[in-house]
Amino acid sequence: MRAERDGDRARWEPALDPGWLRRARLLDAAEAWGAALPYTDRAVPWYEPAAATAMTRCEERLRSLHPYAMARYDRLRSDGLEPAEAMQEAALLFARHPYARDAPSVLRQMLEAATPGQSQGPAAEAPNGPGPAELSPAARAMRPCEEDFPLPIRGVPAAEARTVASAVTETPTTRAVPRPSQRGSQS
Repeated sequence: MRAERDGDRARWEPALDPGWLRRARLLDAAEAWGAALPYTDRAVPWYEPAAATAMTRCEERLRSLHPYAMARYDRLRSDGLEPAEAMQEAALLFARHPYARDAPSVLRQMLEAATPGQSQGPAAEAPNGPGPAELSPAARAMRPCEEDFPLPIRGVPAAEARTVASAVTETPTTRAVPRPSQRGSQS
């Protein structure tokens, strides 16, 4: 038991060093937190106050590295869950992005059918649409993320036409059609 406690102490004791804690990666801080956890309960004979301090400092480091998952941990702790149970519930969130990003909560304008010569508002002023710097903050908020769409909105009809044209040429026919020769057609 003493060897196990010494091994765990070697894993959580670096968290007491502020320099180590500043450089600690997510996995380092999580490992130190887990090693300190069994020694933080005051009701057990192997309680160590330094382990409780190390665990608290690891939680602070984890909050700075992954605020999204640790916010869930903190909510669960405030709901009365023990640290181990709360961390187990929040553990899956550590695999996600550390900063949750919600979509903007502004209404987006509907796209109208484009007809030649018809103005579509500010986007119709430039041939390729205005750049992000030319848009007002309200228009920028309504504009979808560029990485969500591989083409600008004006390129969609041309891409759709190419898709339809390639589908028509690739469709097998049910009757025999003579192929033109590659060297030239003979009449």
